[in-house]
Amino acid sequence: MKKISLLILLVFGLVSLFADMKRYEVKSAQIEYIVSGSGNIMGIPTKIDGISYLIFKDYGNIEITHDKFTQDIMGEKEITEDITKLDSGIVYSVNLEDKVIYKQKIPLDSNDPALSLKGKKSLQALGGKKIGNEKILNYNCEIWELSGIKMWMYKSVPLKTETNTMGIIQTQTAKKVEFNSSVSDDMFKLPNYPIKTREDMMGEAMKQMENMSPEQKKMIQDMMKNMGGMNGRQK
Repeated sequence: MKKISLLILLVFGLVSLFADMKRYEVKSAQIEYIVSGSGNIMGIPTKIDGISYLIFKDYGNIEITHDKFTQDIMGEKEITEDITKLDSGIVYSVNLEDKVIYKQKIPLDSNDPALSLKGKKSLQALGGKKIGNEKILNYNCEIWELSGIKMWMYKSVPLKTETNTMGIIQTQTAKKVEFNSSVSDDMFKLPNYPIKTREDMMGEAMKQMENMSPEQKKMIQDMMKNMGGMNGRQK
C-alpha cells in the first residue's frame, strides 16, 4: 500500500471544504481519536487500528494532524504514520519514511460557490445532507453525509467520521476533546526535512505508476472514474 499512497494523495487532492479563514466555530482545540476499520481489499481481509490527533488554532487557519495506524492484512502487520499541517492555505504532508515534506497550496476558486462558503453551507453546496443528531462525548453533533462519508460535527469540528474506501469501512471517533485550550506554536513544528512542491509530487507519482502492477493501475483508474462521477454529481 505504501507504493501507491502518494498517487492516491494526488488523485483525491487536498481541497478543503472550508476555504474561509474561520474553518471552525471554535478558536482552538486538541482532539485525540481512536481509529478502527475492517473489510476486504481486492478480496483480501484487512483490519486497521490506530490513533489520530488533531490540533488547531486561529479557527483552523493553522492545523496539524498526526495519524499512526496498524494495518493487518492476513496476519501481516504494517505500521503507517502520517503528519499533515495546514498553515494559511498551504498544506504540508510529511513522509516520515522518505524523510521529505510535500508542499501544496489549496486551490481557491472565487467562481465556485462551495469554496466561498463555510461550514454547513459548504457541505450543502457540495450536495451534503444533514441526516441526524447524536452526542459524542456529551457534545451535541449534527450528522452530515457527503459522497458516502458520514461526519459527526460539533460547531463544524468533526468528532466522528465514517468512510468506506476500497472495501474498508473505517471509523474515527473522538476519545478526548479540549476546546478553546491553550495551544503553543511548538505543537505545529514539523521535522527538519527537505520540502518538495506539487510538481515534484506529480513527477514522482508518474514514476510510481510505471512500476505498478496491472492490478494496481486498474485500482487507480477505477478510483479516478469514481472521483469523476462524484464531481459530476456535485455540479
